[in-house]
Amino acid sequence: MLTKSDIKRINSLKRKSKRKESGVFVVEGIKIVQELLNSNFKIEKIYALSSVLNQFSDAILISEKELSRITHLTSSNSVLALVEIPKMEIPKNNSETILVIDGVNDPGNLGTIIRTADWFGIKHIVCSENSVDCFNSKVIMSTMGSIFRTNIVYEDLNIYLKETTLPIYGALLEGESIYKTEFKNPSIILMGSESHGIAKELLPLVTDPVTIPGAGNTESLNLGISTAIFCSEYFRQNG
Repeated sequence: MLTKSDIKRINSLKRKSKRKESGVFVVEGIKIVQELLNSNFKIEKIYALSSVLNQFSDAILISEKELSRITHLTSSNSVLALVEIPKMEIPKNNSETILVIDGVNDPGNLGTIIRTADWFGIKHIVCSENSVDCFNSKVIMSTMGSIFRTNIVYEDLNIYLKETTLPIYGALLEGESIYKTEFKNPSIILMGSESHGIAKELLPLVTDPVTIPGAGNTESLNLGISTAIFCSEYFRQNG
């Protein structure tokens, strides 16, 4: 049974500031919570409906009405978990390829990017400090469990990229065709936001400008799709 205090606390975790303050985030959905159970993330509590209770040991039984009061999604799911935010780190020895994302604001886009990186075996993502929080519930849902297999940190990219010795392949409208580019391994793949692209102050740090050639007239590709194309071509060459 949920107390008023439980409900208030869980609902407060919809806000980034409260997640950061408490060090806890919310995971919802049968498949994603099952992925969570197979990860190294530390679970605080699991709440589940009677229909799925036998799938989650140590889960606390709650009613549909109670679940509807704590869900962070448009429509409630059958199970909700409270999970501790882990300390994630990116390797400092420049031994692995890193995906760097500048200014992603849409939760669905970031979730898709995390899922895509996981599919192509890229384990590390660095986001600019103005990007959406990866522990936002919409991001978590969009990752379909890949959040538990990916290291994600937030950095001042101007400082971070200046410190690396890896080649930086930047996604730009003008550059060498991605299909003619030889991606070194390890390297950094730098993607900018849909609306503004890579920030102006980061452009001088790009060692290899790369573009995705197209034949149509649309202004730009969706960030998630562009990232998938870059990851796919990188994997084709180095996978």
